[in-house]
Formats: sequence, C-alpha cells, structure tokens
Amino acid sequence: RVPHIPAVGETILAKGQSLYGGGKGANQALAASRLGGKVYIIGRLGDDAYAKELHQGLVENGANVEGIEFDSKVPTGAAYIYVSDQGDNNIVVNPGANSQVDINQIKRHEILFENADYCLIQMEIPIETVEYVIALCKEKNIRVLLNPAPAHDISDETLKDLYMILPNETELEILGGRRGSLEEMAEGLFKKGVKNVLVTLGEKGCMLVNHEGIRHFPAPPFTPVDTTAAGDAFVAGMTVGLSEGMELDQAIKFASYAAGITISKEGAQVSLPDREAVDAYLNKN
Repeated sequence: RVPHIPAVGETILAKGQSLYGGGKGANQALAASRLGGKVYIIGRLGDDAYAKELHQGLVENGANVEGIEFDSKVPTGAAYIYVSDQGDNNIVVNPGANSQVDINQIKRHEILFENADYCLIQMEIPIETVEYVIALCKEKNIRVLLNPAPAHDISDETLKDLYMILPNETELEILGGRRGSLEEMAEGLFKKGVKNVLVTLGEKGCMLVNHEGIRHFPAPPFTPVDTTAAGDAFVAGMTVGLSEGMELDQAIKFASYAAGITISKEGAQVSLPDREAVDAYLNKN
C-alpha cells in the first residue's frame, strides 16, 4: 500500500504489505469457477510453498487442476503490486514457472479441450504457446477469448482467429501502436479479424467494437479499494456468461458487476466474488 504510484526515480514509504494468491491464469480460473463455470486450467507452478497454496486454492474453489504441472527448476510466478490510496495499481510480474508452459505441456493435456466451448487465455505464458492454443481451438471449434496481459505484439494471423480480445486502455495502446483514439485502435483490431473487441476502461466502464459498430457500457457504482484482479474478474465473468448462453450485453453487465465487487475489496483472489454475490447485485439493478 502506497500513498500514490511512484514516479521514475521517486522513493516513497509504503503503508504496509500483504501476500495474496494471484497470477492472471489462476485468478481467471478461480473467478470463473466461483461464478459457476465448469473450469479446467492448464498452467505451471514451482515446487515451493507458494505453489502448494495456489494449487489448494484452485481445488477448493472447484477448478479442475489436471492440467497443472509442477516444475522443480523454476519458482512459482510472482507479481509485485503497488496499490495507491485511490485504489490504482501498477504491477511487475516475474513469470517464473509460467514461462515454461510450452506446447508440449498443452499436447499432454489436449484431452481437456474435447468438451470445451470457450477457451480463455492470457499472456503470462510464452507467445508461441498462446498461438498454438488458438490454432488448436480453431480446429476444435472452440471460441477463444484473449486477455492480452501483459501486452506485446500479436500477429495478424493469430488475431483473426479470436472470438474476443479484452485489453484495458494501456494494453490497447500497445496493440494498436498508440496510433489514433481508443475507438480507432479498437476498430483496427476488429478490421484484422477479431470478432469482438471489448476494451475495459476502469471507472468509465467498457467499450465494445464489433459488426454492430461501437458501443459503450457504464461501470456499476462501486467505490474502489483495490483494483487488483478486477480485469481478471471481468474476463472470467464474460467467459462464464457467454458459456451460459447470455447475449453480449447481458454478459457484459454480469462481468461488470463481478469486477465491481472485486475492486471494493483488497487483494487478488480473496476479492473475487462468487455467483451468489453477483446475482444479488444484478437482482437489485
């Protein structure tokens, strides 16, 4: 906890520190499971105390962990997060074992794709693995949602096979080369073949670009305490909503409330809501 996000060269005093279970893949799997999805996760952990805690958390929340492997050569991934008094954050990630999630590991667990309708991927694993999974899903008619975090270049060949990409503003700027407005950059991804470009805009809600044009959706009114894992809750909510047959508008609202509840609490996985909590807010609104 810091009073504000430090500038380059600035030294500030923290107000305290906490250790929570996290990691984008684990957060999204756990969030989707809590929201009622039937979840299978493929990932990699080190052979350390953190690994055992993260693995147990996924099991306790109902995620199928057959696809998780342990690696004695590298530590479990870690993220170092500054959270300001305003609830803003920035994050530095050491991928650790996630950097070893290779194509061979996907092949060892390919059976997990057999009954899947949707595949949610993020980019804390190698890009060649991401590309392989997207191609595999295309063969199996599985819709792919890509959370491009941490963002880096994605080939046009890969983009055209995505059902949905879900960047935040910063990630969109990286993907769009910082050329033009947010709308123009999102339209650029759509023109490359992504069927739905859904940009999360924090307190301003989100923006959807697809064949129907550009639409904006407001964020529900939650007071931010810690925005860590809000994006993970949102993309998990979208995936669960779509897998249940919700229309895009309905799934966006469902995902927005999942993210809103998450920012109202401190921490990563501990702040992710269950289905009952999200439904309770939706029923009031």
